[in-house]
Amino acid sequence: MRLVSAPVWLTTERLALRRPRADDLDDYVRLHTDPRTYAHSPASMPTPEGCRERLSADLSDWERAGLGYAAVVDRATGAVIGWAGLRHKDSDASALNLYYRLAFDRLGRGFGLEIARAVVAWGVEHRPDDLVTAMVDEVNTASRRTAERSGLFACGTRAPRDDPHGEPMLYLEAPRVSAVPTGDVDALRDDIVDLWVRVNDAGGSVGFLPGAPRADVAAALDRHLDDVRSGRSLLCVLREPAGPEGEPAGPQGDRAGSRPSAAGPVRGIGLWEHALGFPYEHVAGLKRLMVDPQLQGRNLGRILLGGMVGIARRDLPHVELLRLDYRDGLGLGEFYGRAGWSEVGRVPRGLKLTESDYRDDVAMARRVDGAPLR
Repeated sequence: MRLVSAPVWLTTERLALRRPRADDLDDYVRLHTDPRTYAHSPASMPTPEGCRERLSADLSDWERAGLGYAAVVDRATGAVIGWAGLRHKDSDASALNLYYRLAFDRLGRGFGLEIARAVVAWGVEHRPDDLVTAMVDEVNTASRRTAERSGLFACGTRAPRDDPHGEPMLYLEAPRVSAVPTGDVDALRDDIVDLWVRVNDAGGSVGFLPGAPRADVAAALDRHLDDVRSGRSLLCVLREPAGPEGEPAGPQGDRAGSRPSAAGPVRGIGLWEHALGFPYEHVAGLKRLMVDPQLQGRNLGRILLGGMVGIARRDLPHVELLRLDYRDGLGLGEFYGRAGWSEVGRVPRGLKLTESDYRDDVAMARRVDGAPLR
């Protein structure tokens, strides 16, 4: 395997996204002047000179904001196979536009979804004051499907950013992950109980088996909420954007002032137990991470987890190390591993669910700053 040139921004199972360089121009032109990849918007394909200008703009974005569109590198070969990332648009300074374009011979292999899932989760974790958004031609069903499977929700239509009088495009937003103020936790109680019951009944590993009585779930939640009110725990929620179905208000179909959508339904929760006492003042424990089972497969678990790590980094400055325990047998180790967590302990048959169903009790950890544990 060839090493990918640094500096690398993001890595996925098969790809690396690295900051662009001036000597990427030949690859940039090759990727962006292939009409086969512009079938849905041929008028937007740049000329070679336009590619030079766009690459220059990408370089400037990284210098100015530390973020932008990046070269997509095949980790197995070191070849540049695409361009992808997040950047602010001049007409919508509070939104980060999700973009990816792959070489024609790399389409149909799931690379676009692999990129989009990682980029959206990164944006929610590291840029909480911005919306992660995408604009998709309404006829481009494949791009819409990729955006939605990456965690974005359709929120109506907007005119293209570079053509206010053009044909409206589908506008999508990522959900936000936020810490709940202590005074607001009671208002969310019933919604969270409903969510927890649905997760239990779908087989989720959140403290109960399917069919657990609602009263038992509510009692467990109340114990957590007591800890939140006392400052021992921090409740985090993922909420679906509540954008309008149809044309949003504002000029040219844009939201006035580029404000985020109103908060929609609660689609996921998690808690940081962070007041553990001596000698664990620097540790926070992840509890009850769950997302709506009706939206499984849409990257929401990864977005919620990333958003919660970002909240711990910003709102719990004394915390350096994050820990969690999980029930083996549901693939959770792979899920957490992709998010930077490492297994640090395992008790074989440490959990007994029924007379015949034993599971390993597994511990994982990661540093808040993302550095290796060692």
